[in-house]
Amino acid sequence: MRNPSYQDIQNLRQELSDVAFKHWLNDDVFSPTWWLLLASTIIPVLIWYKLVDKERFFEILSYGLITAYLSTVLDVIGVSLIRWGYPDKLFSMIPPLFPADLVVIPVSAMLVYQYFNKWSSFLTANILWASTFAYIIEPLAIKIHMFHMDNWKHTYSFIGFIVLGISLRYIILFLLRKLKKTCEQHILD
Repeated sequence: MRNPSYQDIQNLRQELSDVAFKHWLNDDVFSPTWWLLLASTIIPVLIWYKLVDKERFFEILSYGLITAYLSTVLDVIGVSLIRWGYPDKLFSMIPPLFPADLVVIPVSAMLVYQYFNKWSSFLTANILWASTFAYIIEPLAIKIHMFHMDNWKHTYSFIGFIVLGISLRYIILFLLRKLKKTCEQHILD
C-alpha cells in the first residue's frame, strides 16, 4: 500500500464533508437536539450579560475568552484522537463543539470566577463546577445522544476541568498584577 498523497487526503475530506452535510441536513436541522444546541448557544450568553459584574467586565470576559480558546483546542484534540465525539451539529460548517466550548463552558466558568474571589472559595466552586460538567452534564449529553465517549472517562474530564479553572485563574491574576504594575509605573513617570 502506498503512502496517501495530499490529494488523497483532500478527496477523503471532500467525501467526509459531503456525507457530514447530508447528515446535518437530514438528521440534525430542526431536531430536538438541534433546538437544544441553539438554546444552549443563546440563553447562557443572555444570562451572563445580565449577571456579569460590569465593573470587572474586561477581567471576567478575558477569563471567559481564554477558557473558550483552551476548551476549543482541547476538544479538537480529543475529537481528532477519537476520545469523544459529537453526533449532531448546530451548523454544518462549524465544529459541533461550538455551543459547549464557546458558550456553556466559558459562561459557567466566568460565573464561578466572578462570584468566588478568594482562592479557598474558588477552589471549592471550581471542584463543584468540574463535578457538574464531568459527572452530570457529560452523562446526560451521552444519554440524549449529543455526546459520545471512546477511550475516555468522566474522571479525566473532571481532572481537566479542575486544572483548566485553576490555571486560568492563576493566569488572569498574574496578568492583572502585571497590568497594575504597568499602570503604576506610567503614573510615576
